[in-house]
Amino acid sequence: MRGAHAAAGRGRARARVLSVVAAYGALASACGGRAPEAAPGRPNVLLISIDTLRADRLSCAGYPRATTPHLDALAARGVRFTHAQSPRAKTTPALASLMTGLYPHDHGVRDLAQPLGGRATTLAEVFAANGWSTAAIVGNYVLQRALSGLDRGFETWIEDLPDTNGVPPDDVPQRRATSLTDGALALLEERAAAPSPWFVWLHYMDPHGAYDAPPEHRVFTSATRDLVPDPERPPPRGRQEWIARYNVLEGERAGNRVDANAVRDRYDAEVRYVDAELGRLFAALEARGLDRNTWVIVCADHGESLGEHHYWFEHGRYAYEATCRVPLIIAPPRGAAAGGAAHGPRGVQRGDISLADLFPTLIELLALEGGQQRAPRGPHGRSRRSLLAALDGPQRGDASAAEDQGADAHPVFCEKVERAELSGAVQTKAVRIGDWKLSRRFARRGRELVAVDEELFDLAADPAEESNLAAEAPARAPLAALRAALLEFCAADTDLADLGEALAREREALRREDPEVDRRLRALGY
Repeated sequence: MRGAHAAAGRGRARARVLSVVAAYGALASACGGRAPEAAPGRPNVLLISIDTLRADRLSCAGYPRATTPHLDALAARGVRFTHAQSPRAKTTPALASLMTGLYPHDHGVRDLAQPLGGRATTLAEVFAANGWSTAAIVGNYVLQRALSGLDRGFETWIEDLPDTNGVPPDDVPQRRATSLTDGALALLEERAAAPSPWFVWLHYMDPHGAYDAPPEHRVFTSATRDLVPDPERPPPRGRQEWIARYNVLEGERAGNRVDANAVRDRYDAEVRYVDAELGRLFAALEARGLDRNTWVIVCADHGESLGEHHYWFEHGRYAYEATCRVPLIIAPPRGAAAGGAAHGPRGVQRGDISLADLFPTLIELLALEGGQQRAPRGPHGRSRRSLLAALDGPQRGDASAAEDQGADAHPVFCEKVERAELSGAVQTKAVRIGDWKLSRRFARRGRELVAVDEELFDLAADPAEESNLAAEAPARAPLAALRAALLEFCAADTDLADLGEALAREREALRREDPEVDRRLRALGY
């Protein structure tokens, strides 16, 4: 595994790796005051990814708790996507798709600690080639350059992790939201006086478990208890109850059962915490005038299962919407013309979009050159600039902003892949078009990979995916289109039959060669 990490880095330029302390030191010559005016058509881009943030936990998405006032304000002046999809409920594969516009079978990152190879161009490389300065701060241990390979194209790459997540001896280094925002403010200060536009990527680790927000954000308390596992609610045949007990505090245990509401309260506190730190960042952008020439994109790498399908306080085991639907907000420069519109795109957009679509969307939006990838196998990211153009103008509500899904069908895909020693390496591939989702599970039988079952869900009527309609699909379901798209997606993954064994071999090699990395991955639930 170490050899693989070294090979991934050969033959390409490396980012300047700094600590936040060093970044602050680099500011000695930075100018004060407000930001200079950038050249027209060359805005800054601030990309923020938030680990493990569920799409339904944003207050502006209808969540009754006041978890995200600052993200709500950002959404009010930009576009909030209701149907954004992650291709995989694990950090590195999902973010590799965001950074390359490719699905995992094409970019090759199928698991954590599997670095991105050199066959795909990254978004940072495209920005750098077009004259943008580039910098990143990552707060998640698995995104360090040796483990992720996602530093390519970044002139400045900050990955030192001064904080911890969890309880010793199982704690894992991370950078918490306060420290990450501090570093982001330093980066922005450094670039405020620069003549060239900048592309900055920030990855916040919160609200990934363990759910441990500062006390001032633990303001949510459920009135009732929800003890799980509940013998009155057994899992369906073929599934099992799974509780990630490393995310459960001692006081939330009642014998062998867990107060799920108490754990959910702490998850919501983490969401509130990261939103507060984003508010501090957004205020600094406005104070320096940077918001007048900066596109801000906020998304998550994946969500979190908080009890759906008897899966508690974790992600990665399934490809259901709780972990694969993600929040996405794209906000144009404040008050500046964007895409030819006086106010820029604003509203709520129900059109389908994948994290893999952000790469080509940004390239088209900013007219960047050199973003063509090598011919991928099957589905890949496509520009969804049209979804922004459809909302150019003043804010509108859900009903008037949403276009008919049938008029703009755009299949988006997600998957769950795992090592051979886990559940018999049952893999899942899924496609969603609008509010219809089709998934198939596959298992190895000898040398063959065979379909175990098929699930069809009407997400408009059944957002929790509890009623499988595959046996008697309604006439209104676009079943032919879903099956054709899923067949193409599955056929493109030529490694799927052997993937479980290959991932198991890689993890065993990691366990032998770098047991500390393996221990930390296990502490994170992997």
